[in-house]
Amino acid sequence: MKNLHYAWLVVLTFAIAYLYFKPTGSSAGIGATITDGKRIVFVNSDSLLNNYQFYKDAQKEFENKGYRLQVDLGQKERALQGELQAIQQRASAMTQAELQAADMTLKKKGAELQQYSQQKQAELGQEQAKKNEELYNNIREYITKVNKENKYEFVLGYSKLGGGILFADASVDVTQKMIEGLNKEYAAKKTGK
Repeated sequence: MKNLHYAWLVVLTFAIAYLYFKPTGSSAGIGATITDGKRIVFVNSDSLLNNYQFYKDAQKEFENKGYRLQVDLGQKERALQGELQAIQQRASAMTQAELQAADMTLKKKGAELQQYSQQKQAELGQEQAKKNEELYNNIREYITKVNKENKYEFVLGYSKLGGGILFADASVDVTQKMIEGLNKEYAAKKTGK
């Protein structure tokens, strides 16, 4: 699940390190700074992820799906182990041909279980990729909408875990504004479904 957080962080950082709009006036707007004529703000990617309800819901959903998959696979594995133990208990009363047939059946079921596990994990990975794309699109669309009013030329993504920005002045931090807006839109979409 740690990799999930870092994957979302990378997606989010790319979503935020964004856009080129020309300024229409000389003021920088709320929380923006002007550098060489460019209006620049930043969003703390860590805070945005930790406080964006869409991300929290998606993360919880994938944790639940991962847990259910582990339970399902554990049950199937225990059932297969039960069959193996049953055969081992009856082995002395079985013929060589019956033992070989049982062995082949168990190997086949083991391969099927492994294939099933890989398939389910791949499906979960695909769902996660779709959610990552949805997260990226939500953030990008929101920034584009907000930017029509603010006319930022750059909205940079800052992360304490590293990245391209080594320092960010708190006076140009629009993270809270973005979190509030994104959560408001997400809540409206969620209740509208």
